[in-house]
Amino acid sequence: MKDIFTDMQAQIGCQYISDLTYHKRAVWLEMKRLCLSAYPKKQLEDFSRYVFDVPYTVIQEALQRKDIMSHKRKVCVD
Repeated sequence: MKDIFTDMQAQIGCQYISDLTYHKRAVWLEMKRLCLSAYPKKQLEDFSRYVFDVPYTVIQEALQRKDIMSHKRKVCVD
């Protein structure tokens, strides 16, 4: 099973998972590129609350907005 915490840590290049909270912009840009459906919903909820201090539904809504998603996003195959 995929783990968004360790995947994001590797993508951002943080030594510790706790460092992700200091790299919110980089995490956000990476989230726009990741196929988030590959991760369990509970884990996404935990991650968004840990890093951004908001529920995952806020992240989902933002990712669906066209003005926010103007950068390229990988196509997810569900």
